[in-house]
Amino acid sequence: MSNKLNRIYIGVICNRDLEVFEQIKKFLSKNYNISIVNLYRNGTEASIAKYIKKKLNKYPISLIIIKLLSEDSNQVIYNALDKIAPKIPLLNSLKSVKTCESRRETFRLIEQKCKKLKIPQFFQSTYDAYKACSNGKKIIIKLDTHNIPYLPKNDRIIGVAKNPIQLKNLINDYKESSLFFQEYLGKPDIIYKIYVVDRWAVSITSHNRLQRNENLSPLDLIHIRVPIEKQLKRGILRLGRTFRMPIFGIDYIINKDGEPYVVDVNDFPSFRNIPEAVSLISDYIYNVIVTRPQLLKVPVKVKG
Repeated sequence: MSNKLNRIYIGVICNRDLEVFEQIKKFLSKNYNISIVNLYRNGTEASIAKYIKKKLNKYPISLIIIKLLSEDSNQVIYNALDKIAPKIPLLNSLKSVKTCESRRETFRLIEQKCKKLKIPQFFQSTYDAYKACSNGKKIIIKLDTHNIPYLPKNDRIIGVAKNPIQLKNLINDYKESSLFFQEYLGKPDIIYKIYVVDRWAVSITSHNRLQRNENLSPLDLIHIRVPIEKQLKRGILRLGRTFRMPIFGIDYIINKDGEPYVVDVNDFPSFRNIPEAVSLISDYIYNVIVTRPQLLKVPVKVKG
């Protein structure tokens, strides 16, 4: 009985990286007596709001985690949360989750708020990309939407334009609003990934997807841990505070001058190649909750 009385509940709206999340769920239950309540549901805003309200009235939920594929229908979920549970804290802020769905919005925020981090120049419009390309700058073209359902990561990169004609041919079948234009810094053999949980960060190597090399041996595919330069780590942690997301990942490359450039940001990545991530994330979730004891003593009531 006491086990049930002391149980903590967190709500989860999740439809990606479910295997890793299942491990987190088991770890939380076994080690911290924390149960995960599924708040994810498709439907209209009214039906989703009704479903979430029902769950929140049944369970004293102390925290909500959002981890979604990027779809237009997500806005319906966000609207329902704003109406039904505006005072329940989120692990990563709602604004950060929404921002990371768009590469354009992500890099705009980095450019405005994280000036010490180096990023490739990006272009707000096709016209700006054409102009830069005409002046000799190579442009990499990606789909603006991040975490597109059922689309392999390789296919999210449209290509690299070395001149305006190539640029025109590459984007001919796409709407301008669906594309993201960025300065191409060259083809590195390795892309580095940094995974962050609060102030803990680890970096691993990953092969460049643009190379599409299918002849890599199992040894080549090993993700090697590499140290993170202090200034880069400070900048990455500052990015997390700016976005208000303690759990996130970034990709960076090293340019020809040996400088790190951030090329991608992902809210709550899979952590698939980081074995200790499950325990670190679970520990962080527990610590966040116990530092807010009022949430456990007085469960947050949902709006009527």
